[in-house]
Amino acid sequence: MKFSWNILNYFINLNSINFKDFTNKLILSGFEIEEIENQLTTKDKIINLDITANRKDIHCIFNMAKEISIVCNLPLKIPILNTNSKYNNKIKRKNNFITKSNVIRYIQINTIHSITNDESPIWLKNHLQSYDIKSSYLLHDIQSYIKLKWGHEFFIYDIKENNSKIINTNLLKIQKYKEDNKKEKILYINKELINFNNYHIFKEKKFNYKTRNIILCFICYKEKSKVIKNLEENLENAHYETIQMIQTFSKGIINVSHKYFNDNKNLSFKYELELKQDYIKKILGPIRIKNKKFLSNKQIFYSLKQLKIEPKYIKKHKNFRVLIPEYRNKDIYRNIDLIEEIGRIYGFNNFLNKIPKYNQKGKISSRSFYIKKIRNTLKILGFNEVINSSLTNKIINNDIINIYNPLTKEHKFLRTNIINNLIKNYQNNNKQKNTRTEIFEIGQIFYRESNNKYIEETHLGILTKNKGFIKENWSNSSKSITLFHIKGIFEIFFQKLSCNIIWENLDLRNYKSNLKQIGKILNQKKVIEIYNKNNRNLIGIFGELNYRLNDIKYKGSNNTYILELNLNELIKTIEFNKHLKYNIRSDSIYPSVIRDISINITKEQKVCEIEKLIKEQNNEFLESIELINAYEYNKNNNINKGNKSICLRIIYRSKNKTLNTKDIKKVDENIEKILNKFKLLQSSNIKSKS
Repeated sequence: MKFSWNILNYFINLNSINFKDFTNKLILSGFEIEEIENQLTTKDKIINLDITANRKDIHCIFNMAKEISIVCNLPLKIPILNTNSKYNNKIKRKNNFITKSNVIRYIQINTIHSITNDESPIWLKNHLQSYDIKSSYLLHDIQSYIKLKWGHEFFIYDIKENNSKIINTNLLKIQKYKEDNKKEKILYINKELINFNNYHIFKEKKFNYKTRNIILCFICYKEKSKVIKNLEENLENAHYETIQMIQTFSKGIINVSHKYFNDNKNLSFKYELELKQDYIKKILGPIRIKNKKFLSNKQIFYSLKQLKIEPKYIKKHKNFRVLIPEYRNKDIYRNIDLIEEIGRIYGFNNFLNKIPKYNQKGKISSRSFYIKKIRNTLKILGFNEVINSSLTNKIINNDIINIYNPLTKEHKFLRTNIINNLIKNYQNNNKQKNTRTEIFEIGQIFYRESNNKYIEETHLGILTKNKGFIKENWSNSSKSITLFHIKGIFEIFFQKLSCNIIWENLDLRNYKSNLKQIGKILNQKKVIEIYNKNNRNLIGIFGELNYRLNDIKYKGSNNTYILELNLNELIKTIEFNKHLKYNIRSDSIYPSVIRDISINITKEQKVCEIEKLIKEQNNEFLESIELINAYEYNKNNNINKGNKSICLRIIYRSKNKTLNTKDIKKVDENIEKILNKFKLLQSSNIKSKS
């Protein structure tokens, strides 16, 4: 937008400021100067500024002068006439027709007759020319000039048809549209005078150079109205200068002015902001001085007052209350906007431009900490992390979640496990003849429960296939990784995390759990479940991939092992090492007594249950129980078919003495009790099965 240096000097004395310093201040206050034109005919400088979108209030020379007065802290040279003066408020009209209006706040009407001159003065033509506006005739040029200078668009209506030199205000009325009450127009003698629904009312001129008698209408609109943003603040000044120019140059006769006010409180839009003193200092930072001081309350108050707003400092709450004027409610409606204005007035160049250093470190959640630790531990153990999409086209689970309007057919469902993606990664590696695949992924899985409740969980999936994992000696060829090797690696993984878990056989009777669905793609003879030792909640499933499935068609696909865990449940098993729980004691210096016992058990019976049974005898000398041998009977053996024989080594030792004959006899009696108790338990199991 263009601004005249001479007209700016009409509002504010800029002679005391160097022009270069003036332009620098404009740039620092947020106005970009695109061009400066020197007008030789008018001996003027035209400053072309790029006004930002949030400063729509800078649409005329007066508003720009007011902004310069704030930035440069200079007073305006001319007084601002207020429409809300005591004199104006005492005026009461018989026909205050605008009280019914939702658009008009203030209106001023004049009739002017006997206009004799339609030629504009040379200075006015030159001024309009500098703004690239073509001069036509006097009334039109005055209208353009007032708009540039004061930001007001006033309405001129030719009243030659009425053959009257005055207007009867009793015949003015507001008419609202039936379809929309917010759309209005002013009627005079039941004829349309102004239509507020027509946004081009000032482009369609209702007067020309032959016009001799006119109605002159200045209107201040409701702030949120989209018609015209005429400011009430300088309306009287704009009206006064318009009357003076028409009277001086057109030689017309001015009749009495009619003013109408709308007392509707809904038309006022001033609002208040509360600004914390500490928040201002935190955002702006310290001033450029040696001691790095912050803005004082006095400096903040002075800057706010310089902005021509109404600040109040509340000492009790240590904050500023500021009443934002209507013409700034488009760009100052948040606390940060007001702080920006304070910085702009004080000068951003006066603040330190360095980001402060903070010694305080941010906090990380325990979940994020352990996920990071799990990643690092797996990488140390030799696994590589992969990332796959949560969208897939193949689901082995019935509790699938469909995607509405999928981009492709390959991304129709949300995945219910991590393993399917890892199998695809393994297949791709196999195609590329990569014999070693040791990968893991941490990601989200989704499924639907029986009550149609949607569940999202974070899972850890691991897949390993390594044909050259171990070599007994240099002369032999490498061997593939086995179930026991990978189980040992996972035990190290759980030990490093301090997880309190137990391994148990897969329960084939229950596939309700989302994790247990993975068991369907595993070799049922080589699959183990992982549980939380404290609450017996299922954490994950581990086993050998069933290479006979259609998804795995490559030779040598056996010895491929997978593990999938619920990460949140795994984190719950992690125990904190509190060293105060541990007691330091020396090992016994006395010899031990060893007893090996052989027991026949069924396939369903677990060694851990037998160990528990032995410990229940409460023998004070019992030190350890160890499984040293296991034998499974041949299928052709009809007597012990389906059973197996195990050998347990039980070690007895005293902490205080060497075991004597009496003590050893007691040990033997204890073993006999164990065997008898186990025989009773075994016979009861056989009877229950039969």
